[in-house]
Amino acid sequence: MLLIYNNVDPVFQAFGTEDMDFIAAMYGELTIMLDRSTRQSSEMFNGKNQMLQERKNTSFSAVGRLCDRGGNIAATLFENVFSKVTLPYDQLLPCFEVRRFEVSTEPLSFA
Repeated sequence: MLLIYNNVDPVFQAFGTEDMDFIAAMYGELTIMLDRSTRQSSEMFNGKNQMLQERKNTSFSAVGRLCDRGGNIAATLFENVFSKVTLPYDQLLPCFEVRRFEVSTEPLSFA
């Protein structure tokens, strides 16, 4: 696993290390497709610029955020669905909060 500590924003530890920042970097920017003729939009899906793929960065089981807020140290792990080795998430210590994913790289439907 790769843990990231935000030293740029030591007080709030939020700038650049929010959940959406991790999800977009790992699996691609959240995207919605628009049909110009019907003005319908698709459901949200993971678009371009993903750093984790079936053949890319498969050695990380998870990428995580290490956080110290007033002496309360915690780690949030974001699962790498493409990893070659899966962490035993159900056996991790309680200080690890885990975000697991189903990745969609195509628009699901137009609503």
